[in-house]
Amino acid sequence: MQDSRYAKPEHFVPIPYKTPIDRTHMTMSRFRHMQSQAYVPATRPRRLASGLLMGASGLLALAVFLVDTFTPLQSAVAVVYVVVVLLVAASGSRRAILGATIGCLLLTTIAYVRVHGMPALDAPMLRCAVSLGAIGSTGWLSLRNRERLITIAGQARLIELTHDSIFVRDMDDVIVLWNGGAEQLYGWTAQEALGRRASDLLGTAFPGDRVEADAALFGAGRWEGEVFQRHRDGRIVIVEARCALLRDELGKPRMILEAGTDVTERRAAAAALAESERRYRSMFETARFSFWEEDYSRVMDRVDELRAQGVTDMTQYIEAHPEFVAEACALTYVTDVNAATVRMLGARRREDLIGPLDRILPASERTFAGVLLKILEGGGVAEGETHLINLRGERLTVLFALNMPLGPTRYDRVLVSVVDITDRKRTERALIAMQAELAQAARVTALGEMSASIAHEVNQPLAAIVTHGEASLRWLRRPQPDIGEACEAIDRVVRDARRASEVVHRVRSLASKEPRQHVRFDLAALVEECAQLLDGDIALHRIALRVDIARDAPLPHGDRVQLQQVVVNLMANAIRAMSEVAGKRLLTVRARADAVDGLLVEVEDSGTGIPEHIAPHLFDAFVTTRGDGMGMGLAICRSTVESHGGRLWATNRPGGGATFHFTLPLTEAEEARA
Repeated sequence: MQDSRYAKPEHFVPIPYKTPIDRTHMTMSRFRHMQSQAYVPATRPRRLASGLLMGASGLLALAVFLVDTFTPLQSAVAVVYVVVVLLVAASGSRRAILGATIGCLLLTTIAYVRVHGMPALDAPMLRCAVSLGAIGSTGWLSLRNRERLITIAGQARLIELTHDSIFVRDMDDVIVLWNGGAEQLYGWTAQEALGRRASDLLGTAFPGDRVEADAALFGAGRWEGEVFQRHRDGRIVIVEARCALLRDELGKPRMILEAGTDVTERRAAAAALAESERRYRSMFETARFSFWEEDYSRVMDRVDELRAQGVTDMTQYIEAHPEFVAEACALTYVTDVNAATVRMLGARRREDLIGPLDRILPASERTFAGVLLKILEGGGVAEGETHLINLRGERLTVLFALNMPLGPTRYDRVLVSVVDITDRKRTERALIAMQAELAQAARVTALGEMSASIAHEVNQPLAAIVTHGEASLRWLRRPQPDIGEACEAIDRVVRDARRASEVVHRVRSLASKEPRQHVRFDLAALVEECAQLLDGDIALHRIALRVDIARDAPLPHGDRVQLQQVVVNLMANAIRAMSEVAGKRLLTVRARADAVDGLLVEVEDSGTGIPEHIAPHLFDAFVTTRGDGMGMGLAICRSTVESHGGRLWATNRPGGGATFHFTLPLTEAEEARA
């Protein structure tokens, strides 16, 4: 029965050569024959040759049968059937060999019975038995040899299919076998390599002592190691070689089989990795900044446990279980630190800092929760400011940056860089305190300057109070007192008195640490109040007031009382500048949005203008064009506007008069709406 492992063996032509153990007896030509012919698919010429052999074996069997049956020869002619079996074995399948053997046995038996009749213990019977034994033995050996040939052919085919280089050299270093892997590795074809000395072809060089390698090969029969060999194009390749010594039945070395794997790129990558690691360690150790290596593997294992329990939103879980942050901090291990870290944390050696992170990171530090969430999001860089406790128990303020692994990978080597900013923070706090003291001193200084102008600032509301008080008295002293007009005048007296009180209160606030009350207010309403405050002077000097507030003008944001004093001062100066001018007297207050400065406010008059010799020093303290003036009003106005982030300047009008401009920046809310 045909072996199912070898379907349709008639498509293959077996090549008769010996088992792997007997290969040491083969000559160079036999190795070449094995490499080129070993059990390859039969082509049409081969099938034709196989058919001819089968036909010849059939004719030979017929001839032997005729001679053995119809000739008076008294020799063992049936032994010639052995040749028939061998011919069938050379080109036939297992079924053909078995059929030929059985057929020859039957023909021998038929011929014996035909000539000699019933068997008897005589010479013909002995010759027949010898012939039958020879035919049966030849058939059995042929079947066994065919199985060996199939096994050997499969092994030879595997040698050709493997990507590793395999070649065999004899004891004279001559190459007798060269597979396809060797062709790919070294660039030489089998026809070019066979028959040449391996040392001449490959120029093999050993990193160590070759004598030791040869001693191991001939002593233990095997040697493994790396060698340097030459490619056909002249470049050097690093090969991981495995050599085996093949001996004959007497134990004498006959062949050396060498299998090799190209590890050139692997070694280059390993060398590059080693160099990168060396550079990293050098920078890690010698850097003046603090570097840590931390292991988050246990933390990730704990997170995996939580996810297995059904936790899907780690952010929500951490908010609901703040104790998890302390647990994760205890599970995080510091595996290595550099010398700068040892100095920063006050340790004597780096081993003192190796261990759980919670020894130096306060358990209440919420920044660590953000680091955990950053890791769980898939990597990146986590930066921030946190606090550490050194080994002396001191609290340090540091900036940190964690370089997270990208994607699902190992978390046992996370690099952390740390910068100690404790001294910087201490200096910043001292600077802020000093700035507060300087600001207080500046306010006291400003108070000293404003003390000289308190009468100037309060004069308008006081003058208005006197004017409205006198008016109310006149209304009451009439023969028929006008109570309504008198009440209105008294209301204006109360209003102006409150304004004077607010001015005094703001002056007092400059000397205290009371924060300024910055609010958003209606500029048109403020200008109207200023006009009411100055309505006596406006009416006295017959001045026309025009207020032009653009609809798209943003609402100003600041200290309303201080900015009101600025507008009052600028309007009062404009009234005084027009008091001695003949012709039309026009006071204009405009406001509009400005793309650069935010809000632009202008107070324009038709007075005498600004003298050229005064213009460069117009906003300096104690500079005035009036004989009874103190020269503090414009200086205070500029200081107030600049304290609000704006600026104040003045220009002369081409047709006469002056325009005072001041700006106020937009708040963040106004900028967002814009």
